[in-house]
Amino acid sequence: SVFVDVTPPSVDSTRSDLLAIGLWTDISVRVYRLPALDLVVSENLGGDIIPRSVLLAVFEGILYLLCALGDGSFFYFKLDSNQGLLSGRKKIVLGTQPTHLKPFYSRGSFNVFTCSDRPTVIYSSNGKLVFSNVNFKGTVNQMCPLNSEAYQDSLAIANNVSLSFGTVDEIQKLHITSVPLNESPKRIAFQESTRTFAICSTRYEFKDPSPETTRRRRGRLSASLTAPSITSEATPIEEDMQETEEGPSEPLIKGESIEADSLLILDQHTFEVTHAHHLKDGEWAFSLMSCQLVDGNIYYCVGTAMLRPREEEPKEGRILLFQLQDGKLLKVASQEVKGGVMALTCCNGRIVAGINSFVDIYTLDSEGGLQRESRHTSNIFALYLKSKGDFILVGDLMRSMCVLLHKPEAKQLEEISRDFNSRWMTAVEMMDDDTFLGGENSYNLFVCQKDSAGATDEDRRTLQDAGYMHVGAFVNVFRHGSLVMESLGELAAPVQNTILFGTVSGAVGLVATLPPALYEFLVRLQKRLARVITPGNIDHADWRSFFNEVGVCPLAGFVDGDLIERFPDLPRSVQVQVSQGLQMTDGSGVKKEANVDDVVKLVEDLTRIH
Repeated sequence: SVFVDVTPPSVDSTRSDLLAIGLWTDISVRVYRLPALDLVVSENLGGDIIPRSVLLAVFEGILYLLCALGDGSFFYFKLDSNQGLLSGRKKIVLGTQPTHLKPFYSRGSFNVFTCSDRPTVIYSSNGKLVFSNVNFKGTVNQMCPLNSEAYQDSLAIANNVSLSFGTVDEIQKLHITSVPLNESPKRIAFQESTRTFAICSTRYEFKDPSPETTRRRRGRLSASLTAPSITSEATPIEEDMQETEEGPSEPLIKGESIEADSLLILDQHTFEVTHAHHLKDGEWAFSLMSCQLVDGNIYYCVGTAMLRPREEEPKEGRILLFQLQDGKLLKVASQEVKGGVMALTCCNGRIVAGINSFVDIYTLDSEGGLQRESRHTSNIFALYLKSKGDFILVGDLMRSMCVLLHKPEAKQLEEISRDFNSRWMTAVEMMDDDTFLGGENSYNLFVCQKDSAGATDEDRRTLQDAGYMHVGAFVNVFRHGSLVMESLGELAAPVQNTILFGTVSGAVGLVATLPPALYEFLVRLQKRLARVITPGNIDHADWRSFFNEVGVCPLAGFVDGDLIERFPDLPRSVQVQVSQGLQMTDGSGVKKEANVDDVVKLVEDLTRIH
């Protein structure tokens, strides 16, 4: 069996002199010249997954051979039909099911639509193929371009149950879909095994002055009140008066608005809310994660705090453990704690919780409940937790970061290293076992490193600063990941360990680890660009210097990607001036004089990682 393509090389052509074939017998692709069927080139793809679609395509004057396999893998090559050569073999994953390639034109440019469970549009930018996800729900079985007076520049898209007509917008790497909840989301977690998202959210309610004294949503109904399945721990409003250590609590005024927190479960594909669990009155959700515990089961874990007006910090909270079984959300464990559960992470199948000034580790007991196993106490307020292997990174309200070592056999939690600088933390992340990224409240980022091979105990106990940068935005979250498709395999700039960060102003940024040679080259390029690009006459070195109430540190250990990516937009004469005398390392590690085209290509490759 074979898959055949004889697509003409351009929109103006009606004939093709090349024939592409994907063979099932030896898992290969071949190109023949028509009409004599002379073999031009043959390429073995390897493996045992058969080709399901082949296509000859011309992007920006470059002829490509595209081949999609039955498991969603995708190969593409540059084809020199005169020399009979395939070059630049690349492989990426476009989905998990057989993929079909369909060419089409949009706004005068050539594109390829991949029909699969993850539909994608392939186009070319600056001589490179770019893959853009299509915001179409579900699997696409077939696509056909449609261009009539009623449907100009449109596509007809078919799946198992529907036929849809649509247009391709200006192709972009990032597509944003808004899901209305009519309440405020605070935390989010994803669970791959159940293909669901969990969201902790807050809605506003008020005490109805009617005799029923039932709770009502002021304004539009929120997602937590309209979910098809709802469980609740909230008590009726008339029962809100209760005895406390300080006497009876004050009852709610008639019609007074109150905040109520819930845990929402959303389907991964449709984003429909399938279940809502209402927390107790006055109980706020502060932390959320998906975790696999020692019993092998996967849970959603929620950390809460009971907030009362006369308490400076929470004195009560809970760790709640939920499990999705047959689409239903079940609460399997509830552990009351003396404080607010500000942060959660998982380490060695245990729950690690930041509870006020403590870091506690809980494990499942024989009866399915939670039991505290160990505790760390040297914090002001443990706000952020991250884990990797046996290591736990703690971000403190005022005391920067520290690294803990979990010893599951001994049931111990040991502090092995700390940053002794005073920094008000807003987010933390582990870049690797010895390198840690932090954000602090003066809109700065910094990096600390652990010296595991230090000569003295003091050297090993102290986290040393390795980088500083002023971002100019309040960073409140870090996550390992990327906004673009992985394994593009075409970047001339090898980067590792990409970490996304989010700010309170709504911006999303990226931090990536660079090889030493590339970092040194970009630092030199950055210094030269700072001399010719001075927006608002602001000195770049001053703007990017780390500064807070303690002092100022010059930019170090970081490269300003926003500045570097301005290089391709400069006039050619300025590009020549900036790149003159720069040396860069080629693929073999040999240094050579950098020309403008080399630098432009490098910077454009870097722009494709975000």
